[in-house]
Amino acid sequence: MSDADGAPKSYDPRDYPDMLARNPMAYAAMVRSVSAFGIYLIDPRGRIISWNKGAEQLTKIASDTIVGQPYAALFTGEARDQHVPDQLLGHAKYKAHIGDEQDRRRADGKTFRARFTLDVVHDANGEHTGFVEVIHDVTRARQREQDLVQLATRDNLTGLANRGYFTEQANSELARAARYHDPVSIVMVDIDHFKQVNDTYGHDVGDLALRYVADVLLRSVRKIDIVGRLGGEEFALVLPRAALQPATEMCERMRLAICAQPVPHPAAPFKLTASMGVASRSEDDESLDELLKFADNALYVAKRGGRNRVERWLA
Repeated sequence: MSDADGAPKSYDPRDYPDMLARNPMAYAAMVRSVSAFGIYLIDPRGRIISWNKGAEQLTKIASDTIVGQPYAALFTGEARDQHVPDQLLGHAKYKAHIGDEQDRRRADGKTFRARFTLDVVHDANGEHTGFVEVIHDVTRARQREQDLVQLATRDNLTGLANRGYFTEQANSELARAARYHDPVSIVMVDIDHFKQVNDTYGHDVGDLALRYVADVLLRSVRKIDIVGRLGGEEFALVLPRAALQPATEMCERMRLAICAQPVPHPAAPFKLTASMGVASRSEDDESLDELLKFADNALYVAKRGGRNRVERWLA
C-alpha cells in the first residue's frame, strides 16, 4: 500500500507503544530487517542506539559506524551549524510526536530529501527513555513535483515565466500595488529583425538568440521584477515600485546590455538589438490588459522610430 506520492504507507512507531515502553530494543530487533523505511532509536542524550536495514540503504551509512554517534551526524553541516538536530529533539520531547521534510546526509556527503517522524519513547512509568525516528526518501517525488511546476509555469526554451504564469504573477503584483498605492511599470520587449536571424542562420541560432536576450534581461533586473516570454521574440516585464522615469532608465540599461555583446554563435557571432515600450500604472484600477496595450503602443512607436530604442507611453 502506498501514500499519495507513491511511497510505502507510513510505518508508525505509535502502533507499538507497549513494546517501546517495555523493551525498546525488542522493537529495534523487530524492525531491523525493514527496508522501506529507516527506523532507529535515539537515547535521551541524542545518541543513536539502533540502526535498521532501511536506514543503511537510505543513507549508505553502516550500522557499526553510526551506532553510538550523535543524532546530528545524520544532518548536513549547515543544519548542524543552525542546531537543527537539537531543536528537533527538544520539539519532539515537548510535543511527543513531530513530522516534516528536510535534507539529510548520506555517507558520501550528498543529501536526499527525507520525510521523517520523530516520536518520544517513555517507559512504563512515563519516564523519557529516548526517541524513535522513521525516515523515507521522497527526493524523486519532490523532483517530479518540481518538474511538473516547471512545465506548467516556465517557457521551455528560455526558462522565463510563460505567458500564463507571467499573467498570474503580474496580476498579483498589480493588486499589491493598488492596495498600497505603489507605482508599477509594464515593459514590452521585442527583438529587432528577428525574422532575419532565423532566415540567415536557421531556427537553432534563432533559439540561441532568444536565450541570449532572456539571459541579459534576467541579469539586468532586480529580484522583485518579473520577466516572461509571451511568445516568439516578444518578452514582457513587470517592474514593481518603479514609476515611469526610473522604469525607462532601467529599460535603457537593458537595451544597451543586449546590443553590447555579440550572441555567442560559434561560427559567426552576431549582434542583436531590441526595442522596448514602457507604461506605468496611473490609476489603481488599470488592468494588466490595459497596461500591456499601452506598453505595446509605446513599443510600436519605438519600432516606427527606427528600432533599438526605448519609448514610454504617456497617458
